[in-house]
Amino acid sequence: MMDTRAEYREKVKEMGKKEFTFQKMQEYGFWPSHLPTPYERQQNETEEDFKRRKQLIDEYDKLSEKIAKLYKDKREIDIKLSSLKKEYQDTWDYEKIRAVVSQEIMKESIARRAERKAERERQKQLKTEAWQKKKAENILFIGRGYSGLLAQKETNVEKLQENHLPILETDKDLAALLQVEYATLRHLTYHRDVVTFDNYHRFDIPKKSGGMRHIAAPKTKLKAAQRQILDQILEKIPVSDMAHGFLKSKSVVTGAKVHQTRPDLLINMDLENFFPTITFERVRGLFQSFGYSGYIASLLAMICTYCERMPMEIKGETKYIKTSERILPQGSPASPMITNIICKRMDQRIFGLCKKLGFTYTRYADDMSFSYIGDTEQISIGGFLHSIQKIIEEEGFSVKQEKTHILRKNNRQYVTGIVINNDEIGVPRKWVKVLRASIHNAEQLQKSGQKLSKETRMEIKGKIAWLRSVNATRYQKIIHQGLNVLGNEI
Repeated sequence: MMDTRAEYREKVKEMGKKEFTFQKMQEYGFWPSHLPTPYERQQNETEEDFKRRKQLIDEYDKLSEKIAKLYKDKREIDIKLSSLKKEYQDTWDYEKIRAVVSQEIMKESIARRAERKAERERQKQLKTEAWQKKKAENILFIGRGYSGLLAQKETNVEKLQENHLPILETDKDLAALLQVEYATLRHLTYHRDVVTFDNYHRFDIPKKSGGMRHIAAPKTKLKAAQRQILDQILEKIPVSDMAHGFLKSKSVVTGAKVHQTRPDLLINMDLENFFPTITFERVRGLFQSFGYSGYIASLLAMICTYCERMPMEIKGETKYIKTSERILPQGSPASPMITNIICKRMDQRIFGLCKKLGFTYTRYADDMSFSYIGDTEQISIGGFLHSIQKIIEEEGFSVKQEKTHILRKNNRQYVTGIVINNDEIGVPRKWVKVLRASIHNAEQLQKSGQKLSKETRMEIKGKIAWLRSVNATRYQKIIHQGLNVLGNEI
C-alpha cells in the first residue's frame, strides 16, 4: 500500500530530506542500489578523500565563476550586436558591424584599464601617505646596521620595577624622560655615515705615558640627554665594590686606601682601548638586561654611543665621514657608569680569584691594581697574571701588556697615582716639589709688588685641593703656605 503524505512527512523528519530523496530514487531505479549515496560516501571518506573532494569543489567554483563571467560578457556582446543590427538592418554589412563592435570593445577595455590604473595609483598614494604618517609618528629606522632589534617591543616591566627603573615602552615615553622634543629624539637616535653637523666636539689631550687620548665631548642637547640617562637609569644600577672610578663618595684616594701601605707586592694593569672596546651592541645588550625592549634599548644605545669621524671638504662644504663603528665616547657623562656596570661581572670574577689567593683588588676605570701581603715566594706571579688575563679576555676586554707593572717594596708603589709604599698614602715627591716651586715663585712675585695671574692662582688652588683630598695631615705645612699666598690677594 502506497505511503500516505503523513507517513512521508514523518520519514522525511526522521531521515532528513536528502537521505529520504536518495532512498526513493533507489526504490524507483533512479540510483543504483549497490552504489553508496554521496552522503554515505561522505560519512566514510578518508582524510585524503576529503581533501580531494574539497579540491574538486574549489575547482568547480572557479570554473563556475569563469563561465558566469563569460556568459555575462556574451550577453553584453549580444545586446550590442542586436543594437547594431537594428542600426545597420538595411545594409547587414557584417564586416562593418564587426569593426564597430571591436572598436567599442577596445574603447571599453581601455577605459577599464585606465580605471584600474587610477585605482592602483590611488591605493599606492594611500599607502605612501599611511607610511609617511607612521614614519612621522614612530621611529622605524635608526641607521644601517643598527636597526635590527627595533621590531622587538616586549618590555620586562617586572624587572624594571625590581630595579626601580622608569617604564619606557614607546619612543614618546623616552622623549618625555629625556625632556626633549620628539623631533630632537629622532635626530639624536639616527646614524648617518656622512653628516654636515657633528653632535660632538672632538679634541686630543696628551697622555702621561705619552701619545694622545681622543676625547669626544657631546654638544648641549646630546649631553643633556645623556645626563638624563645617567640620572634616571644608570645610577640606579648597582656596581661592584671593587670599582672606584666616577662614583659618588669614591675616588682614586678611596681606591688606594683599600690597599695596605707598603705591600710586599703590587701589580698594576691597564685595559687596552677600554672605551672603544665597548660597542653599540654591548651597550644595547646592557639596556636590554635591565628589562627594556630591543626597541628602547636600541634608542638608548644610539644616544650613548658615537662613531669616530674625520672632516673632509666636499664641493666647498665640510662633511664629517664615519671612520669607525659606534663605540662609547670618553667625554659623555653616561659613559663612565656604563663601563662600571659592564665590568661588574668581570670585577666579581677577579675578586673571587684574588680572595682565594690572598690578593686585594681595586679598579679605577681601566686601571687595575692588585696588592699582596706575605711571602711572595709562595705564589706564582706568572700563573696569577695568566688567570687574570683569561678572565679579562672572556669578558670582552684585553690587557695592555706594556702597562703591566710588578712593584715590590724597593720600588715606588702607587695606585692610580697615589703612592702607598710609605707609612701613609701620599703623592709623588716630584709633584710636591713642583708645587713648592710654584708657591715660592708666587711669593717672590708678590714681594716685588706684582699680582699673580689667574692661571697661577688656579694652578696653586687646584693642587692644594688635591693634597687635601689625599692626605691633609701629611701635607699640612705646604697647604698652609699655598693658602697664605692666595690669601694675600683676597
